[in-house]
Amino acid sequence: MRTEDTERDMKEERKEEVLKEEEIVKEAWGSMTLGKKTEYLWMYYRGWLFGALLLITVVCLGVMTYKGKQMPVLLNAVIVGGNDLKADWLEESFAGYAGIEEEDGILRFRTNIPDDGGGMTSTTALTTLMGAEAVDVLVCPENVYEEYGSQGGFLDMRELLGDRAKEYEDMLTDHGICLRSGNLAQKEELTAYDEVYVAIPVNSQNPEMAVRFVEYLLQ
Repeated sequence: MRTEDTERDMKEERKEEVLKEEEIVKEAWGSMTLGKKTEYLWMYYRGWLFGALLLITVVCLGVMTYKGKQMPVLLNAVIVGGNDLKADWLEESFAGYAGIEEEDGILRFRTNIPDDGGGMTSTTALTTLMGAEAVDVLVCPENVYEEYGSQGGFLDMRELLGDRAKEYEDMLTDHGICLRSGNLAQKEELTAYDEVYVAIPVNSQNPEMAVRFVEYLLQ
């Protein structure tokens, strides 16, 4: 019996100590500065904070990975020498034009390939993307268009546009379209070069959506 009483007394004493510590912390917490509160939390609860941060990171990565696997890519558009500040606007604007909702899939607009006159940086990046079948539609200056077009790298734009091709006869080229002066890309400052060419690679994975984007630019 004495042993049981002793253990009970020890538990009661420990419980009282914990309660007193909690009261002290509560009283002190209200008078602590933000820096002191942060220091206190870091000193006594950093293990929990690390665990919570790790859990949040894992969950976020899992959600992103799951969404990436579940959401289809509707369009991979590359704009050579594009304006990075306009990428988000372009995505929203085209989505509205094409009636695409967020849950329908992913629109990717790459504007980070420089217009460096066919230099190594742009050539390597663009060739890699084209080889990986990660370009559905290409917006570029004349030199880039001619380089890939001369190698048979683009689909027949007349055939893709079908009956609408007659409306744009003055802009159609051998492998794509050269947009008229004052086109959407220029008005919205998506590009800085004067002649804007648009073409669809032969290995485009989403040619129908690529045509929709071409029509969007032809507004």
